Amino acid sequence: MFIDPFSIMLALLPLIGYLLILGTVRMLGHALVTTGGRDIAALGVAVSGLFAIGPAELFFPNAAATVFGPLVWVALLIFYGLIVSLVALTSAPRLVAYGRSPEELYQPLLAAAQRIDPSAVAIDGHRVHLPAMGIHFRLDGFRDADHAQVLAFEPGIPLRIWSQLLAGFRDEVSKLPSPERRHGFMMLMAAGALICLLLWQGISGHEQVVQGFRHWLWR
Repeated sequence: MFIDPFSIMLALLPLIGYLLILGTVRMLGHALVTTGGRDIAALGVAVSGLFAIGPAELFFPNAAATVFGPLVWVALLIFYGLIVSLVALTSAPRLVAYGRSPEELYQPLLAAAQRIDPSAVAIDGHRVHLPAMGIHFRLDGFRDADHAQVLAFEPGIPLRIWSQLLAGFRDEVSKLPSPERRHGFMMLMAAGALICLLLWQGISGHEQVVQGFRHWLWR
């Protein structure tokens, strides 16, 4: 099935931006530590183009588009943002780190936990126990991957504890030496390949891109 050049550009542009940001962070030797909600929001932005050419096209309200024109896309964008926000707000609290392997992140996690509870102890190289608060954190990730997430065994941990852990974890991770930058190079290469694809599509089929944009905007 033929996909018009504009749909390809619309689908890939947000994804390219996502790859460029993470690839640049990794190539510079930095680590990105954030919350699970923000990570879900970033992923939502990255796949927003796929949503625009997929579900949004499949369930597009043509009757409303004849009355409101391009404003329908504003409503669809708000609807998509609400869905992403709902997923982010209802997901289990966690911390996400990019640019370091789980093995490298364990000692910073332990040090961050000891800032909250000085009696915090390490367990089996993957878990941290805060006995004064009765909290267990675990580091979840794949070996040799340069990203991992911090999860809690107990539900209902106060946001204040998560905020303190996030601040301490960021500070401890920033002290780590620069890692191997292979993953960042691969992400930038993938983004570069997608950019070349978009340039080729735009140059060879610029009339189809303009026509596709008009058809997408005005129904």
